[in-house]
Amino acid sequence: MRQGLLVLVIAACGPKPSPHVPDDDLETRETVAPDPELAAAPGDDQRAVAPPGKGLRTGTIARDHLVAVLDAGPGTFLRQVEVAPRLSGNQFVGWQLVQLLDHAGPLHDVDLVPGDVLLAMNGKPLARPEQLQTIWDSLRSANEVSARLWRGGQKLELRFTVEPPVR
Repeated sequence: MRQGLLVLVIAACGPKPSPHVPDDDLETRETVAPDPELAAAPGDDQRAVAPPGKGLRTGTIARDHLVAVLDAGPGTFLRQVEVAPRLSGNQFVGWQLVQLLDHAGPLHDVDLVPGDVLLAMNGKPLARPEQLQTIWDSLRSANEVSARLWRGGQKLELRFTVEPPVR
């Protein structure tokens, strides 16, 4: 199904950062003022759920389509999105969607809009390239693909079942 590539927009957030990617040596970087939107926003558990947008938040991903995308590798998929790291001060928060570059692609059917911040995929963070690779590899046998995001001061979850399931 077309939303089967949802997996990849989320996974794509890892290795295509802007030049301002956080690194291990926070002491050598300039101090950045905390993002007022993030600093004033409540924790994830206290955020209201974002109202439904234009696209799907749930559905089914055909396993053969998912495997085909995984076989093509993360680089192929990364050409479809532009993301930037979202920071609050020196703290990495998640990957913010700047734009979908392929407006006719399958991600057009998913409830994602510029400004959404990806926090985790299948319950795992995506701050570093090795985390992306771990998640990417795990998707071959996953029976569900989920993403936890923030949309402004609200939270949003995308949850897709992969069919047929792996037993």
